Amino acid sequence: MELKFYIESGIIESYVLGLATEAETEELQHMRKLYPELDTEVDLVERRLEKAAFDEAVLPPMEVKDRILQRARWEYAGAGYGDSSSNYTFINIQPKDGSHISVHRWWKIFFIIIFILSKIFLFFAIFYYLKYRQQKEKEEPKQVTAIYVQVQQKNSHQL
Repeated sequence: MELKFYIESGIIESYVLGLATEAETEELQHMRKLYPELDTEVDLVERRLEKAAFDEAVLPPMEVKDRILQRARWEYAGAGYGDSSSNYTFINIQPKDGSHISVHRWWKIFFIIIFILSKIFLFFAIFYYLKYRQQKEKEEPKQVTAIYVQVQQKNSHQL
């Protein structure tokens, strides 16, 4: 009677599903050595669970199978397998999601404004540099004449 109670306790189902604790697993292994009938019971439980899994299985939609097969065909063709006499090259023209970089519209506008402002600042820098050089050239003859006058005065005093 102890064996029947042990079988009905559900420990075999827990063991087959992998939910049994280490102590329960060790106990079942010990009981299987003592009672060989437990081996057949474990096999029956495994078959019952397998049958239930196949009977109540939910098949995936057909489009999943098509997508997987298409990906396998692309990888198979890209790996260089198949007929060696074929000389086909496959190029996927449609971009995948996330395979290209996109910039938000406001960033584009921001960079255009920065570019235009940099050109304006460059124009003013060149303009004021040229104006500064022109002013220096106007002042240079006055300085030369002032130096010339000073030199003349020194020479006249020495004589």
